[in-house]
Parts: sequence; C-alpha cells; structure tokens
Amino acid sequence: MKRRIAVAAALAATLIGAAACSSSSGSKAAGSGSALTGDLKGNGKTITVWIMADAQNAAWQPILTKAETDFTAATGAKVNLQWTTWPNYKQQLDAALGSSKVPDVVELGNTDAPKYVFNGALANLTSVKSTFDNNTTWLDGLSGACQEDGKYYCVPYYAGTKLSIYRTDLFTAAGITAPPTTQADLLTDLDALKAKNASNPHFVAFNMPGRYWYAAMSYVYSNNGVIADKGSDGKWKGELESPSAQAGLTQWQNIVTNYSSKASNTVTEQNQDTLYETGNVALEYDAGWHSGSVQSVHANPNDPNSKMVNTAVKGKVALFAMPGISASQPFKSFLGGSVLGVPQKSPNQALAADFIKFYTSTQSEAGFIGVGNLPNNTTQLATASANAAVGPQVAAAAQASWFTPSAPNWSNVESANVLQDMCQAIATGAKTPQAAAAAADAQITQILNAS
Repeated sequence: MKRRIAVAAALAATLIGAAACSSSSGSKAAGSGSALTGDLKGNGKTITVWIMADAQNAAWQPILTKAETDFTAATGAKVNLQWTTWPNYKQQLDAALGSSKVPDVVELGNTDAPKYVFNGALANLTSVKSTFDNNTTWLDGLSGACQEDGKYYCVPYYAGTKLSIYRTDLFTAAGITAPPTTQADLLTDLDALKAKNASNPHFVAFNMPGRYWYAAMSYVYSNNGVIADKGSDGKWKGELESPSAQAGLTQWQNIVTNYSSKASNTVTEQNQDTLYETGNVALEYDAGWHSGSVQSVHANPNDPNSKMVNTAVKGKVALFAMPGISASQPFKSFLGGSVLGVPQKSPNQALAADFIKFYTSTQSEAGFIGVGNLPNNTTQLATASANAAVGPQVAAAAQASWFTPSAPNWSNVESANVLQDMCQAIATGAKTPQAAAAAADAQITQILNAS
C-alpha cells in the first residue's frame, strides 16, 4: 500500500468540527529501534536546535526562549539555537546529515517531512510520544507527515493558512467599507486603491512576488485545477496546461502585472514584509502572524533583542480571507505547517526529544496561537478561533484548501524550483502561462515518475 497524507483535508476538517483521519503504511524502513539514544542527564552537554527564522518575530521568540529556559532547568543541558530559512534548509540539512556535525533538533515543513521519514534520517520517537502534551489530539495533517508503519518520527509543531493582510486606513481612504467577497470585487477594490494613491510613485496595491508559487497554485486550485494527477496506470502527470489550471494562472498573472511591483517579479514571498513595512503597500497574502510582524521591526534586523521601532503601518493592519472566484467557488488556500524531528545520527536523542516536549507544550502552543498560528492539536483549536491574532478568518480560509500532490518524489519538485521558475517566467513576461506551464509539466512528470 502507498502512504497517503491528507494534510489539507485533515486541518480543514478539524477547523470546522469534523474528525479527520489519515492512514499510512510504509514502503521503506524509517529509523531503527524503539529506544532513543542518550539520556536526560544533560549537565555539561549542549544540544543544537535548528529553528526557522520566522520565530525571530518579537511576539514569537519569547515562547522559544521560555522553552530553552525550562529545558535547561529540567535537564541541565544548554541549547545552541541556530536559525535556518525556508529556501535553503533542505540543502543545509542534507549536507549536515552526511557529516559529523548533525543538529539534534530540526524543523521541517510538513510537505518535506515524509522524505526524511521514508529514508531513515529521523529517530523513532514512538516510545516517548505519550510524554508530549496533547499527543492524542494532534492534527492529523501534521502527525500524518510524521508516521510510518504506525511509528512516529517527528512531532507536530504548528500549522497555518494564508490570509489577506491589508491596510485599513488605505482601504477606508479609497472608499472601501468592507472586505471583498469575490475576486471581481477584489479587482474593483484594487483599482480604487490605485486611483486614490496615483500620486505616490512607490504605491503597490497588492504585492505579489513573482516566485510566490503557493499563491499562484491557490489560483489554480480555486479554479478546480491541480498541479499533477496520478493516472490509472500509476504514472504521475503534470496538469498545469489544463484549461482549469490555465484559468488560475491567468488570474494570478493579472494580479502580478497590474497591481504588484515589478521589483518583486523575481523574488519569493520570503521578503514581502520588508516592502509592506515601508507604508506603501495596501495588501499582501501571507500567514496570519505576519500581520503583527509588519507593524514593528527591530532597529537592528540582525539582533532580535534590539529596540523595536514603530513603522508607518502600526495599528493600521487587519485580515480577511481571500475572496473566492465566485460565491459558489471559494478561494482555496494552502494549509501547511511545521514539525520537529530528531536526526537519527544525533548523539543526544533523548535530550532532543525532551526539548521538543517543552517547545510543543500546551503553554507554548497557546503562545503560537497568540502570534496568529494554528496549534498542533484539536484541543486548542476553539481557543485559536476566538483569539484576536487568529480569529474566524483562519477558519474561513481553512474551509477550502489544497495540498501538494501526495507523491513520494514531490519534495524533489520543490527542491528543483520547478514552480518558482514557472511563476517567474509568467510574472516577467518571459513566457505565456501556457508555455511556462508546458515546461513545468514536463519537469513535474519526469521528477514524480523517477525511480
């Protein structure tokens, strides 16, 4: 049997009150044994923890700092925290796993986790699963990415969906009294924003980076397209040339061409907050917690402890769920998240697992809710929906969602930047949506079917 990961469906179902199920059965041995190496006597020891730089957010980092403090108090071990970034972490991790300097804890995107579960790179955490808070109510969409043959090789960290982050003052000044309810309404609002701010040469109505494939694929799926599909012959085929996918790519191209910044055409979404913080952007599409991030920045960007400086957007930001193509055709947002694993080669596996226990505690997860993320468990979802940093917009966005193809080689498509390159070609006008999709489909088909 082939392993299935229904991440988006599971997260969406839990948010709307339904119980979701996922199943997994393995095709490869992942990890070995059932006992973790090392012990919890940490005096004189230091564990190395790789966490994404997202956690440097002013409201987020105290959660991590407290986990470090509590872990050290309990075990005597210290934490060597090292920041990683989404564009480069897989290459860095692959290199580290092949060396003698292996981190003890690593953060993985849930779409990437199966690769490391399947190839035996992560330690088996099944024996200590019961020590983690809320372990019986973990979101299936995150825990499913960690399982192989009923065993657990990572721990759910947090989940999130993408929302429209908008400037309330600019919308009001342009005569927009309520968030748009359809894509047609959105375009009308964007035209009004451009007209109202025509005297500002730096104004951007909707910042849409040209390599932002998550956003582009949201338009594809919202038009009932898919990235790839598996045929009755068991072979995968890229489907971005289909009429439905082309409709979505054309709509996305319209946003990029007419409402975004040409300077953003060759960049990813990673740095879109920087442009927003200038005060010249009315709208961006990103994880909800960015609504707090864009309102304050550090005086020294390289020092998360430096003094916070108010920006031009402080107190003028709110969220709405991206409107659908029509009232009957909702916008489908990507639902993703992160998990935490312990490399099989770590000499401090027991200590590493204990650190994860503190960092994913009920208290920590409440903190993640406070910065606009979804918790790793269904128990705290009700709190998340009522929290001002998350709110009902997240539930609305999660009711319609999409997830990457559940193909064993999918991670290789992402590593090859197939979709990013396709999107940039469309954004810059180097290729039409049809020509760019044809090239991407050929690559996707080849990669997904490679043995």
